[in-house]
Amino acid sequence: MAEEGDLMEINYSNVCQDSSDQYFYSIIGCIEDILMDDKFIELHNNFMEQYWPHFEDSEENKFVYTDIFKKYNDTIEKYIEDQLSKTIENFDMNRLEEELKKRQNDLEGEIFEILSTFTDFLAFKEKFLDYKAMKEGKVMDLSKEFVICKYTNEIAY
Repeated sequence: MAEEGDLMEINYSNVCQDSSDQYFYSIIGCIEDILMDDKFIELHNNFMEQYWPHFEDSEENKFVYTDIFKKYNDTIEKYIEDQLSKTIENFDMNRLEEELKKRQNDLEGEIFEILSTFTDFLAFKEKFLDYKAMKEGKVMDLSKEFVICKYTNEIAY
Protein backbone atom coordinates (compact mmCIF):
# COMPACT_ATOMS: atom_id res chain seq x y z
CA MET A 1 0.00 0.00 0.00
CA ALA A 2 1.32 3.44 -0.89
CA GLU A 3 1.93 5.90 1.90
CA GLU A 4 1.23 9.61 1.71
CA GLY A 5 4.03 11.36 -0.14
CA ASP A 6 4.93 8.31 -2.25
CA LEU A 7 4.79 8.76 -6.00
CA MET A 8 2.50 6.30 -7.72
CA GLU A 9 2.76 5.17 -11.31
CA ILE A 10 -0.52 4.76 -13.16
CA ASN A 11 -0.88 1.69 -15.34
CA TYR A 12 -3.35 2.84 -18.00
CA SER A 13 -3.89 -0.68 -19.31
CA ASN A 14 -5.65 -1.55 -16.04
CA VAL A 15 -7.75 1.63 -16.08
CA CYS A 16 -8.87 1.40 -19.71
CA GLN A 17 -11.87 -0.81 -20.36
CA ASP A 18 -11.99 -0.40 -24.14
CA SER A 19 -9.47 -2.43 -26.17
CA SER A 20 -8.76 0.57 -28.41
CA ASP A 21 -7.94 2.59 -25.26
CA GLN A 22 -5.59 -0.16 -24.08
CA TYR A 23 -3.91 -0.31 -27.48
CA PHE A 24 -3.61 3.47 -27.71
CA TYR A 25 -2.18 3.99 -24.22
CA SER A 26 0.24 1.08 -24.55
CA ILE A 27 1.61 2.76 -27.69
CA ILE A 28 1.77 6.15 -25.96
CA GLY A 29 3.77 4.55 -23.13
CA CYS A 30 6.20 3.07 -25.66
CA ILE A 31 6.51 6.42 -27.45
CA GLU A 32 7.33 8.11 -24.13
CA ASP A 33 10.14 5.57 -23.63
CA ILE A 34 11.41 6.16 -27.18
CA LEU A 35 11.41 9.95 -26.74
CA MET A 36 13.46 9.64 -23.55
CA ASP A 37 16.02 7.32 -25.14
CA ASP A 38 19.48 8.80 -25.75
CA LYS A 39 19.51 7.63 -29.39
CA PHE A 40 16.29 9.48 -30.16
CA ILE A 41 17.39 12.62 -28.33
CA GLU A 42 20.63 12.65 -30.32
CA LEU A 43 18.81 12.07 -33.62
CA HIS A 44 16.28 14.82 -32.86
CA ASN A 45 18.86 17.33 -31.63
CA ASN A 46 21.09 16.72 -34.65
CA PHE A 47 18.13 17.35 -36.96
CA MET A 48 17.18 20.56 -35.16
CA GLU A 49 20.80 21.76 -35.20
CA GLN A 50 21.12 21.13 -38.91
CA TYR A 51 17.98 22.98 -40.00
CA TRP A 52 17.08 25.71 -37.47
CA PRO A 53 19.05 28.46 -39.27
CA HIS A 54 16.68 28.20 -42.27
CA PHE A 55 13.63 29.37 -40.29
CA GLU A 56 12.41 32.95 -39.95
CA ASP A 57 9.55 34.28 -37.85
CA SER A 58 7.38 35.64 -40.66
CA GLU A 59 4.06 34.87 -42.29
CA GLU A 60 5.83 33.76 -45.44
CA ASN A 61 6.73 30.09 -45.66
CA LYS A 62 9.83 29.40 -47.70
CA PHE A 63 9.88 26.45 -50.07
CA VAL A 64 12.77 24.97 -48.11
CA TYR A 65 10.42 24.52 -45.11
CA THR A 66 8.44 21.94 -47.08
CA ASP A 67 11.60 19.98 -47.85
CA ILE A 68 12.69 20.12 -44.21
CA PHE A 69 9.20 19.07 -43.06
CA LYS A 70 9.36 16.04 -45.35
CA LYS A 71 12.87 15.14 -44.15
CA TYR A 72 11.70 15.52 -40.54
CA ASN A 73 8.81 13.14 -41.13
CA ASP A 74 11.02 10.70 -43.00
CA THR A 75 13.68 10.76 -40.27
CA ILE A 76 11.91 11.19 -36.93
CA GLU A 77 8.61 9.48 -37.69
CA LYS A 78 10.39 6.53 -39.30
CA TYR A 79 12.64 6.13 -36.26
CA ILE A 80 9.64 6.09 -33.91
CA GLU A 81 7.73 3.72 -36.19
CA ASP A 82 10.71 1.34 -36.40
CA GLN A 83 11.09 1.32 -32.61
CA LEU A 84 7.36 0.73 -32.10
CA SER A 85 7.41 -2.12 -34.62
CA LYS A 86 10.20 -3.77 -32.61
CA THR A 87 8.29 -3.37 -29.34
CA ILE A 88 4.60 -3.84 -30.19
CA GLU A 89 3.47 -6.93 -32.01
CA ASN A 90 1.52 -6.13 -35.21
CA PHE A 91 2.05 -2.39 -34.77
CA ASP A 92 0.15 -0.35 -37.38
CA MET A 93 1.12 3.31 -37.86
CA ASN A 94 -2.11 4.02 -39.77
CA ARG A 95 -4.15 2.79 -36.81
CA LEU A 96 -2.17 5.04 -34.45
CA GLU A 97 -2.74 8.04 -36.74
CA GLU A 98 -6.49 7.29 -36.79
CA GLU A 99 -6.56 7.09 -32.99
CA LEU A 100 -4.67 10.39 -32.71
CA LYS A 101 -7.16 12.10 -35.05
CA LYS A 102 -10.13 10.73 -33.09
CA ARG A 103 -8.67 11.91 -29.79
CA GLN A 104 -7.02 15.16 -30.87
CA ASN A 105 -9.26 17.34 -28.67
CA ASP A 106 -8.50 15.23 -25.58
CA LEU A 107 -4.73 15.07 -25.89
CA GLU A 108 -2.40 17.27 -23.89
CA GLY A 109 1.27 17.17 -23.04
CA GLU A 110 4.65 17.23 -24.66
CA ILE A 111 4.33 13.80 -26.26
CA PHE A 112 1.25 14.92 -28.19
CA GLU A 113 2.94 18.16 -29.21
CA ILE A 114 5.79 16.13 -30.70
CA LEU A 115 3.38 13.79 -32.46
CA SER A 116 1.44 16.74 -33.88
CA THR A 117 4.60 18.01 -35.60
CA PHE A 118 4.36 15.02 -37.95
CA THR A 119 1.05 16.13 -39.42
CA ASP A 120 0.69 19.81 -38.52
CA PHE A 121 3.06 22.00 -40.52
CA LEU A 122 2.38 25.06 -38.35
CA ALA A 123 3.25 23.11 -35.18
CA PHE A 124 6.41 21.93 -36.93
CA LYS A 125 7.37 25.47 -37.92
CA GLU A 126 6.63 26.78 -34.41
CA LYS A 127 8.88 24.09 -32.95
CA PHE A 128 11.76 25.31 -35.13
CA LEU A 129 11.06 28.96 -34.34
CA ASP A 130 11.12 28.18 -30.60
CA TYR A 131 14.39 26.30 -31.05
CA LYS A 132 15.86 29.19 -33.04
CA ALA A 133 14.85 31.69 -30.34
CA MET A 134 16.54 29.49 -27.75
CA LYS A 135 19.71 29.16 -29.86
CA GLU A 136 19.87 32.92 -30.41
CA GLY A 137 19.32 33.65 -26.71
CA LYS A 138 15.96 35.34 -27.26
CA VAL A 139 14.21 33.42 -24.50
CA MET A 140 14.71 34.02 -20.82
CA ASP A 141 16.77 31.31 -19.12
CA LEU A 142 14.90 30.57 -15.92
CA SER A 143 17.16 27.67 -14.97
CA LYS A 144 19.38 30.00 -12.93
CA GLU A 145 16.36 31.05 -10.85
CA PHE A 146 15.43 27.55 -9.68
CA VAL A 147 16.99 25.63 -6.85
CA ILE A 148 16.42 21.90 -6.70
CA CYS A 149 16.71 20.28 -3.32
CA LYS A 150 15.72 17.02 -1.68
CA TYR A 151 12.24 16.94 -0.18
CA THR A 152 12.06 16.10 3.51
CA ASN A 153 9.17 16.06 5.93
CA GLU A 154 11.16 18.12 8.41
CA ILE A 155 10.13 21.69 9.07
CA ALA A 156 12.98 24.18 8.73
CA TYR A 157 13.11 27.02 11.25
